[in-house]
Amino acid sequence: MDFSTEFVALRDRMLAGQDKAFVSNQNAEIAGRVAAMLSTFDLSAERKLFGLMPTGNSGHAHEYRLLFAVPALDEALLQDWWQYARSAERELVRPDRNHDFSIVSLILAVGAVEKNALKSLKKLNAEREFKNGQSGWSSVRMAVIDLSAHKVHTNRMGDPLKNILNPFL
Repeated sequence: MDFSTEFVALRDRMLAGQDKAFVSNQNAEIAGRVAAMLSTFDLSAERKLFGLMPTGNSGHAHEYRLLFAVPALDEALLQDWWQYARSAERELVRPDRNHDFSIVSLILAVGAVEKNALKSLKKLNAEREFKNGQSGWSSVRMAVIDLSAHKVHTNRMGDPLKNILNPFL
């Protein structure tokens, strides 16, 4: 397997096949690292009481998907990427009083991955609830795409991400 070729093909399939509501950029710098792809989804909607009556306020929600190439992933490097994901979440998520939620999805396409790293991946979890003039919550999802085995592995919050990514393999 030629990792570079496989990675570029995956990125191109993801760009072509993702939901049209996402806006994508290639080679976007986020929190000091350059993502091969950054896709963002923003939703603003009027809030309704019991889903029926308008309240006069609006809310907003966001998802950010960041794709990186990682030729080989071990447990120590996974922890480094996890810390990066938390930094990216702090940079990307801008809560205010109308913020509903934000999801940051870090996607690592790897050529080789150690089993211990996959065990550690399952345990990773990060959620924040906002208070004091800010509202809503944010969550970090992480997916590891093993290009050699054609499998997607995720942390606990990332199971929905697995369903999104599997068709691109």
